[in-house]
Amino acid sequence: MGRARGRRGTYETAKERLIEAFATHWSKISRSRKDIALERACHFLAGSESAQVRLARSFYGREHAKLLAKLSSAEIEDMLSPWLEHALIHYFECYEDTPLSNDYDLLAELPIMEYVSIVHLHHRSSKLHESPMVDRYPGDRAAYDDLYERLLSGVSSGGVLRIYKSTGERFTRFEARSVRAGIRRELLWGIAHAGDDDPWVFNMDAEGDWESPGFEDEDYERVIVVEVNSYSDD
Repeated sequence: MGRARGRRGTYETAKERLIEAFATHWSKISRSRKDIALERACHFLAGSESAQVRLARSFYGREHAKLLAKLSSAEIEDMLSPWLEHALIHYFECYEDTPLSNDYDLLAELPIMEYVSIVHLHHRSSKLHESPMVDRYPGDRAAYDDLYERLLSGVSSGGVLRIYKSTGERFTRFEARSVRAGIRRELLWGIAHAGDDDPWVFNMDAEGDWESPGFEDEDYERVIVVEVNSYSDD
């Protein structure tokens, strides 16, 4: 019982750290005089550079930044709800012995990038991949950390990719189309770059078709779901 209380306390502390990271990040963005949208445009998932710039201008627009900077902790928690609990579960599964380790501060990184990705592999090759893998996107902790590496590389037979805005906000129709185009473009680039000749099949509108435990009743305006597999027709 004592351990449960301690774990609960640690869980609440972790959630508070994540919310604080979000608040600090957007407070800095709202006060910055830099053209952050131009700096970060290349990191947005889209089918063209012009679409990337349009997405960046909307996301890092001054009025949008000011709005996010004014949110209370409770409002931030509600806004991040599409991915928040999944991220905390993943965090404790990966860092159970040292949950507040600073080797890689997932809690501080997730809310300050453009997206959060959650990957469910169709076939888990190890215990590490038994549960969904949650990470920031884009990532730069390794030389190769793109969507292909997360979803299709190695002996993978594909899986389900969920992309959320790091803010947890809804995607407009334009944003949803752009993100799907960007996901496809990046996966195809990774396949070509790796010399991967598996017969990959893309399901670019997989919302509702690939529900996973813990992801029932999702708000499909706040997540893009893509499924990729290499199954043959026979």
